[in-house]
Order: sequence, then C-alpha cells, then structure tokens
Amino acid sequence: MPPFTGPSRALINLDAYTHNLEVVRRFAGRRPRLVAVVKADAYGHGAVPVSRAALAAGAAMLGVATVDEGARLRAAGITAPVLLMINPPVDGLDAVVEHGLTLAVSDMTAVFRLGELARERDQVVRVHVKVDTGMGRQGFLPEELPGALDQISRITHVDIEGISTHFPCADIADDPGTVSQIKVFRQLVKQAERAGVPFEMAHAANSAAVVNYPDSLFDAVRPGLMTYGVWPAEKAPFGSPLRRVLRWETRVVQVRDLPRGATIGYGRTFTAEGPIRTAVLPVGYADGYRTALSNNADVLIRGRRCPVLGRVSMDQVVVDVSAVPNAAYGDPAVLIGADGTEEVTVEELARRAGTIPYDILTGIGPRVVREYRGAAAGEAGNG
Repeated sequence: MPPFTGPSRALINLDAYTHNLEVVRRFAGRRPRLVAVVKADAYGHGAVPVSRAALAAGAAMLGVATVDEGARLRAAGITAPVLLMINPPVDGLDAVVEHGLTLAVSDMTAVFRLGELARERDQVVRVHVKVDTGMGRQGFLPEELPGALDQISRITHVDIEGISTHFPCADIADDPGTVSQIKVFRQLVKQAERAGVPFEMAHAANSAAVVNYPDSLFDAVRPGLMTYGVWPAEKAPFGSPLRRVLRWETRVVQVRDLPRGATIGYGRTFTAEGPIRTAVLPVGYADGYRTALSNNADVLIRGRRCPVLGRVSMDQVVVDVSAVPNAAYGDPAVLIGADGTEEVTVEELARRAGTIPYDILTGIGPRVVREYRGAAAGEAGNG
C-alpha cells in the first residue's frame, strides 16, 4: 500500500468502471445511447475522471443533478452533452445557457425563462421534457404532456431533444407499477410522434430497469449505480458480472492493550469483558464512516475481520485486533474492499447502517483522497 497524505483514501479502478459500462451494453444492446450518470461527484468516485472514462468508453451524454456539477465538467474541458436532470431554481437558468447544458424541464415558467435567456445570448438550448408517470417528483403529469410539448415546440431558441421519465420501483422484478409506467410512457411517446413533435430520443431506464425491464430501454438508458459495481436489483445473481470500482483504505495509527473493564468512545458504549488489543484508525463520520456503524461493523486488517468498538467519532474509529497478534502501527486497514479471502462490501455497510449503497458511496467525504487506477486512468486523468 503506497503512502498517501490524507487520513484515508479511496482507490478508484476506472477499468472496472468501463467494464461495468460494457455490462450495461450487454443488457441494453448497442442501439440505446448511454447517458452515464455522474451526479453527486460520480457517486463519490470523482466526476471529472469518471466522466472522461465514460466518454472514452462510448457514453453519448453525462447526467448531473445540479448546475454547479455541470459547470465543473465544463471547467475541466469536457465538451460532451451534459444532461441536467433536475429543473433548477430560476436563478440557475442563466448558467444552464452559459455552460451549454441540456436541461430536463418540468415547469413551463422555467422553459419560458430559458427561452428568453437563450434568445438574449442568441443560442439554442436543448431540453428533455420530463413526464411523471408515477415517481411523484418533478415532471409534467401524463395528461399535461401533450400541451406542454406543443407549447415548448413553439418557443424559439429551445429545442426538444428528448422525452423522459423515471421509475421508483424498477429494482423489483415484475412490479405492476413499473410495468404500468412503461406502458403509459410508450403511449405518450407514440402520441408525441403522431403529433409531429420534433424530438430525438425517449429514455426511461435507470440501472435497475436496464437489468429488470428490457421493455423500458427506448432510445437511451441512464445507468448509475451498476456502473460503480453495485448490483441495482433486489437479488444479485451468483457471480455478478459487475466489478467493484471503489476501495476505501486507511492505516493503523496506534495499537494498544486495554485491561478488562476498559471503556471505549463517547458514551462508553463498549466495555471490555477481558483484556483486549485495539487499533485506532484515523477516519470517522466526518469522512463518511457512519455513526450507525458504531459497535456494528468490521474492518479488514491483515486479512482478518476486526470489529468496530464503541461509538464512531468524527475523526477516529477503534477496532478490536485481538485476533491479529502482529497488528502494528502503519498496517493497512480496509473499510470497503477485499483483503485476502475476506471482503467488506458497500452493501454490507449499507445494511449495517440501515441505509442504501447510494448513501454510503455519496457520503464518502472530501477528506478521503481519491486515487485512480487502471489503463482508463491515463485517459481520464486525476481530475
């Protein structure tokens, strides 16, 4: 484990990421365009290097959530289409035009203002009109969509590039609600085509739908979670074709022997029932290692599982290394990843913390140094 400057580091394998994009292709086929979702700093993996790797692997578009996320990609010299998937507040619309972002629109007031700003700059802004088929968030209702498309198609300097929707339960196979959403969306797309609405693509499928609902693929897919190596559906197949992209490591900064009755951490939530050997790791909830993992997780040291003892602090974790007699200052400690025959997965931490893998990955904080590995890292740079 080469030296690094931060208290911990996340090793990002961009070859694994591009492999996972190819897995998406196996499920989706070659026809649908890939919209690589890189919002939330590419789910904590680093938006700029991951975006470059995605584009080098054939992604047609990048998906972000905020204007600032899109602006950061532009500042890094990325000129590929960037889809801003959430309608921003009105004061963010000027930056949409300035940075040449493609906006998913859900509100006519925003579209009218976008048209005004585009005319002032003498630019054409591409939009994807979002329809709410059952997510209950942003989007025009199905009965509103025909009128919205008609109005938007008449706004100068605004080009309808796409029509989209989103699924809340695609991770559940054979979910009646998802099946119904696909049917409704297909009917709306056909209705728009018959009405002569000029648009290039329809898209609906997130990672889970790519795996579970081949009828949802349409002209483009928006894979996110599965590209980072986490199976997106309820039950992962034996021998998942996905590769893990992120590994989170730190080092032991102290090894101590504590007597029977010693307590550990704030609130003294752990009391040693006998003599115990402990190691201190310089990570905590400020880095994204959750307080919910207090007395409720393992780290890997020298290939052995070492339980977390006591409450996770802001900057430190104490673990039990009694089963690792040679544990020493400077030893690598794996928070997410494999060591020998043992592995701590993102899914395991999410389950123990009572949350979901998205939450764990996006919660890994900026103090955690990101380092990039694989041949694709040469093309992507370190962002």
